[in-house]
Amino acid sequence: MFKRILPALGLLVLAPLVGEYLLGNIAINALPMIIGLVPLYGGGALLIREVARRWRLGWPGIILLGLAYAVIEEGLLTRSLFDPDYVGLRLLDYGFIPALGIGAYWTVFVLAIHGVWSIAVPISMVEAGSRRPDTPWLGRAGLTGAAVLFVLGGAVPMALAPAGYPLSAAQIAWTLITAVTLITAAFLSARFRRPLLPAAPAGPWTVFAITIAAGLAFWHPSLLAMAGIKLESIVPAWITVGFYLALYATMTLLVLRWSRRTGWGPWHRFALSAAGLVTYAWHGFPQPPSFPAPARVDLMGNAVFALAALGLLAFVVVRLRRTAPPP
Repeated sequence: MFKRILPALGLLVLAPLVGEYLLGNIAINALPMIIGLVPLYGGGALLIREVARRWRLGWPGIILLGLAYAVIEEGLLTRSLFDPDYVGLRLLDYGFIPALGIGAYWTVFVLAIHGVWSIAVPISMVEAGSRRPDTPWLGRAGLTGAAVLFVLGGAVPMALAPAGYPLSAAQIAWTLITAVTLITAAFLSARFRRPLLPAAPAGPWTVFAITIAAGLAFWHPSLLAMAGIKLESIVPAWITVGFYLALYATMTLLVLRWSRRTGWGPWHRFALSAAGLVTYAWHGFPQPPSFPAPARVDLMGNAVFALAALGLLAFVVVRLRRTAPPP
């Protein structure tokens, strides 16, 4: 019984570790905080994974459900999509849209962070090391438990947020409408699968390299910050937002094109998630933690989490070699 649900337990823990600690957003001295993050991040990732596999939504469905999760977390729970002074960072100033009350840059940026790294990368990584990557890991009781865990995980930020920034009825409504639209699109996406093309996809190393390059492009604000340059001081917001939308469209079309070919398999999917993990591993070093931590502790934690990520990649490679010969 324990072995059967072991991948689910692994996903519960891996999602917050990747989403916050490997990212560098929380330093290692705040590792006990993971107890409060497991229900939200882990419960959300597990719920999305189980729903997608149970209803055969595929990876398009997982990505769309991940975006719905991102909208709920940042719109209703932390409220960073609407709070102009969220944790004192003024995240909405760059590309602020008065009519919508959101920051265009922050919206397209943070939704991708959660949809890709908080949800898709942990799911893909655990599935790559699982013997049942395409089937549900939990029964009905487990699925219900994952849903309850996620709801409980969202209760804490929901309870704390009103003290900082109360949402208007319109903001709540638009957030819910957007989330429901994405969830609906996830279920409808399963009906529009095209037949496979009789052609070889790009090799796993090519997929890995291109995805690493996309990760560097996505996190270019951090690279500029390392050089002492603020993105908003040199590039208008509309150009930056357009760049991100073009990057998302390019990677989406590439992955859709690759995955439609008959040679696409576990190693290609692993290459995508491995590139995502490596991207967060390097990004953790320039990322300042949200909670104060001594520089030495922060650096040590970044190194520990990066090495742990590399160890996870090595473990999954060994597991994959047993179940799927490399192409």
